[in-house]
Amino acid sequence: MRLADLVTAVHAEFDQEQALADVIAVCQHDRYQASAGIAAAAAYVAERARAAGLAEVTVLSFPADGARRWWSYRAPLPWTPVRARLVVAGDAVVRYPEQAYTLAAYSAPTLPGERAVPVLRWSAVRRGADPCGALVVADEPVALGAVTGPLTAAGAVAVALDPLGGRPDRRPDQVGRLELPAGCELSAFSVTQAQIARLLAAADTGAPTSVEVCVDPAGFGVPVVTGWLPGTSDEEFLLTAHLCHPKPGANDNASGVAALLGIARVLAAHQGNWAGRGATAAGRPGVRFLWGPEFVGIAAYLHDEVLGGRAARPTLAVNVDMAGQNVQRCGGPLVIERGPDDLPSFLPALAERCAGLLPVAARSYSGAVPCDPWTWRATPFAGGSDHALLADSPTRCQAVALGHWPDRANHSSADTADLVDPAELRRTAAVACAVAAAVRRRADPELAADVGEATLSWAADHVLATLPGRRPARRPFGPSHDGPELDPHADVNAALWLRHRGEVAVGAVEALSAAGLDSAWLDAAIASVRSIAAVAAARIADGQQEPPGCEPEHASTRRRQACASHRDRGSADRGSAGRPLVRCWDGPANLRALAEAATPQDRHWLDDKLSQDRGGNYTRAVALLHGVDGERSERDVAWWAALSSELPMPIAFAEGFLGMLGRAGWVRVPADGGH
Repeated sequence: MRLADLVTAVHAEFDQEQALADVIAVCQHDRYQASAGIAAAAAYVAERARAAGLAEVTVLSFPADGARRWWSYRAPLPWTPVRARLVVAGDAVVRYPEQAYTLAAYSAPTLPGERAVPVLRWSAVRRGADPCGALVVADEPVALGAVTGPLTAAGAVAVALDPLGGRPDRRPDQVGRLELPAGCELSAFSVTQAQIARLLAAADTGAPTSVEVCVDPAGFGVPVVTGWLPGTSDEEFLLTAHLCHPKPGANDNASGVAALLGIARVLAAHQGNWAGRGATAAGRPGVRFLWGPEFVGIAAYLHDEVLGGRAARPTLAVNVDMAGQNVQRCGGPLVIERGPDDLPSFLPALAERCAGLLPVAARSYSGAVPCDPWTWRATPFAGGSDHALLADSPTRCQAVALGHWPDRANHSSADTADLVDPAELRRTAAVACAVAAAVRRRADPELAADVGEATLSWAADHVLATLPGRRPARRPFGPSHDGPELDPHADVNAALWLRHRGEVAVGAVEALSAAGLDSAWLDAAIASVRSIAAVAAARIADGQQEPPGCEPEHASTRRRQACASHRDRGSADRGSAGRPLVRCWDGPANLRALAEAATPQDRHWLDDKLSQDRGGNYTRAVALLHGVDGERSERDVAWWAALSSELPMPIAFAEGFLGMLGRAGWVRVPADGGH
């Protein structure tokens, strides 16, 4: 069977209407991580998984006591909201659950019934007004984290603010997600601009105002739904989708949940066939499906079940997060995010080839060229979902993530089922399903050859993308990028980026040993990638010479200056000046746990950097964590993080973050420079 035929088959088999029905059903539940809502959603998913044909479907329950830790991941506290109101002069200005997302997660309950409160502006509190017993309304841009501590300490009852303020693409009724620290004694409300205006008027006029927050006191655990399709080997291919998020949470991540249910139906229906020429059942991995709360669910499963010996360690994984957004209405394409560069993997190459083989909906005038209006993009590792835990120690599983970004509705009340496109959900699921099916069918020589060719082509292109003319334009400085930086895209650093990408490309081909490729083919393919890298290196060296017409001695001077610049900016080579940084934290990287361990000053610094550039600085921080391997110095870690994230790395950010790691006890420098 050829890979193109496999992709076409799984795409045809996927029932997009049934998947949309699953999205709508999951959206009915407020799926906080340890709540009645997520328990009900887990029960629904388990029922649908059994109907899909999965074996041994189980809803695992892990403690939700706020104290249990899976490595550095802390168990959530149970929290099930029932209703909430902000009433001004007898009018319910804010109402939950009628207005989705308006009540912040972990808001503290009030006494039974509505509680009369004074209303204060945040600016008045900053000037010295006492917020004890009051509802505080943000009349200026402010983050929830900046007010939570002071208002809780002062005895305020609640705070209302607009986290989406200033966004030109928001809907008038759209509110964004807020989350308080678990166990907080404060309540918080996410509100619209119109609601802010009404509450500020109450603060100015003294209109009678009351607050009510009712929370179900019952305790719930952390549910993780698991089921599998048996294989003929001890290996497991893992498919994951996170189940949590406030109602509706349609694209994020009811669509991912539904995608996995649809994939289960397809793979279960073809458990014994799709046998191509020369294929055998020998060595076929099982496929494990996993649905649970984001981060903590996968952490609990890996820590207690896998390390506890009750479940097999996954060797390959696809994480499906935000699978079905309407691209035209939400603003972002399908994104295939590879795993971190420190873990060799062929999965990005296979996933990208499967995306390229999806059936086309339109062609050019002559019919020669596909002309689909939809598209997809491949990105470096960012680590914003569950694949980050799988790819890190101690699991170290080859992983790739499928999702969509950007998304105008993400983490807001606007993330409704009408923004889920069944056809896009089908495409995303078909890619994930084809990747899993191709790995399972690795004994099929045609399919194995196609997987190998896809990876070799990807590896060659990964190297050749470092050539002059193909490198991205240098990013301009932004508000969080002041000062000198390490820029992998700069011409003077092309050789470093080539060396790094060459290692990643060779690693991807070497990883094909898990896909059934024989050693002779692998040796030849690796030699081919290295040969391409050598040609690219010569081309880059030529490109760093002076333009034609310059005197030879000028070219020599320029080359010496380039070398000096390399030394000044740092080196990607291991063993350069400086003692290595040794990792001291337990388990997968976890920025939230790092913030808990950090000094208040460092925590404030990190919060400030994330507020300036959430996605970019989150990715930089995760890359710096992955760069700490016991051999790289601080300078080398910063360079490795810049090269692997493909982002310019401000030197001040790298120094500040690595210093934070040291002060938190998360890294150490051996006194003798050893391990």
